[in-house]
Amino acid sequence: MTTRIIRPTQTSVGLPAERLTQLRALADRRGVSAVEVVEHAIRQAIEAGEIDDTLPGFAEVAVVDDDLLFVSIRDASLPLLDGDQARLIAAVIDAATGSAPLLGLEFKSNSGTGVPLGRDHWVYIGRHVKAVTFAIKDGETGEITLRTATTASIATDFARLLRKHAAQIMRPIVNAVTVELAPAGEARS
Repeated sequence: MTTRIIRPTQTSVGLPAERLTQLRALADRRGVSAVEVVEHAIRQAIEAGEIDDTLPGFAEVAVVDDDLLFVSIRDASLPLLDGDQARLIAAVIDAATGSAPLLGLEFKSNSGTGVPLGRDHWVYIGRHVKAVTFAIKDGETGEITLRTATTASIATDFARLLRKHAAQIMRPIVNAVTVELAPAGEARS
């Protein structure tokens, strides 16, 4: 099996030169890149409900059968995830982006960590300069089937979507036996 390496598609947006100058000035003032200014505006539009809370072309996250999540990254599907697995992946992504530390994990450029998904399937999350990297290992073949990267902003949105959908999953119902307790000092018959 061949590893699919998917590089993020770069596109261009035509701006009048005056707006480009303003965009660069705004980025300088905020201490970020022009791309990050645009990504921040998109995130604000999502939060305001002006556009759908999705990541088209990067990831799909959906609840399946009320208790599992279907997750794909660049059209490569992970095994179905339970809520705890989704929250763990989200926490590792947050650590990789630097937005929330995770005890024992420190991400430097060209470093990463794996999250087990059961039956020897893994998703690896790492850093390369400013990008967040993802790799998927197939448990049946033992091969890496996908390598890709994205911006920290998109990775942060992916982590948020994982948590959001994990919160919608129904917890398993445990069969419980009701036991009647005797009042203190009395023996049960």
